[in-house]
Amino acid sequence: MAAYDDLNVKRIAVISVISITVTAVTVLAVQVLYFAMADIVDGRKISSASYTRQNAVLADQSAEISRYGVDPETGNVTIPVEDAMKNMVTKAESQDEA
Repeated sequence: MAAYDDLNVKRIAVISVISITVTAVTVLAVQVLYFAMADIVDGRKISSASYTRQNAVLADQSAEISRYGVDPETGNVTIPVEDAMKNMVTKAESQDEA
């Protein structure tokens, strides 16, 4: 004979398992939705980005680098003045020692 304060343990267990399952599925769905939306936002940011300052710096660096090296037309090698001066000093010192 059941008393008024008896608990239906089976019903409580079933409802608990269903609640945990619904909560886990909801958390995973929200996480998938969040990352999908984050990818969309990142894609829009990348497509609308402007790199004018970085491109200007890169162009300046490329122009500076292109001044040094081998001239394809004449075959002359161009080096910075500081390097040429160092080479001349080391050659002069080696000739003085000999």
